[in-house]
Amino acid sequence: MKIQFIGTGTIPDIANSASILINDHILFDMPNGNLKAMIRQNIEIMKIDTLIISHTHADHCFDAPFLLWYKKNYYKVGYQLSTKIVTDEVTRNTIETLTKLSYFSSARKVEKEFIDAGDVNNIKICDDVEISNEPMVHSEIKYANGYIIKDNNVSIGLTGDTSYCEGVRKIASRVDYLICDMTLETGNDSHMGINNMLELLKDYPNLKIIPIHMHDKTRKEAKKLKEDNLLIYEDGQVLEL
Repeated sequence: MKIQFIGTGTIPDIANSASILINDHILFDMPNGNLKAMIRQNIEIMKIDTLIISHTHADHCFDAPFLLWYKKNYYKVGYQLSTKIVTDEVTRNTIETLTKLSYFSSARKVEKEFIDAGDVNNIKICDDVEISNEPMVHSEIKYANGYIIKDNNVSIGLTGDTSYCEGVRKIASRVDYLICDMTLETGNDSHMGINNMLELLKDYPNLKIIPIHMHDKTRKEAKKLKEDNLLIYEDGQVLEL
């Protein structure tokens, strides 16, 4: 499994907003500025056929219309044009509204298929990996979704933005790597913190945690820790599993 960290930060930070690319074709979250970030990192955007969006906040879905626009206008023979968008009904409505507001008719016309997050456990999304869903708890957001993605050899968990909830623990207990929200030094009802990572590492000693959605200060403090299984990645880095 190949994981590219397009963004590991939050809106006001130096790093790009949180987003990762799996096996060159599965994109997790499409935040503000993500299309530009992918272009700068020389990602072959036309290969992206599956977009998974964790929830409806701007820094997780607002660049989705630009991905659709790009794929429609820069289509090349041999690449798959259709895009599967895995998300909840609220986020689907947000994306469709944003696409209309963009005034890019090509973005509205691009071939796409919305798949409800609740249906993921019952259908095959991609040929090379298995994808399953686990609900998260993110303040007052109605739908926040985490995912497990696994192939024959390795499994990763993706939390999106979340508090330290039962869903996080369920994912952590089932994966080799947890790529998760660590916005803060001390977690709250919206985001996890360094303290939550330390608790997870204590309870699941074989788990490797890769935090994303980090404030600059949080990243700086996390780097001071002597935790072998807390792995800090920067924008543009690639992990091969």
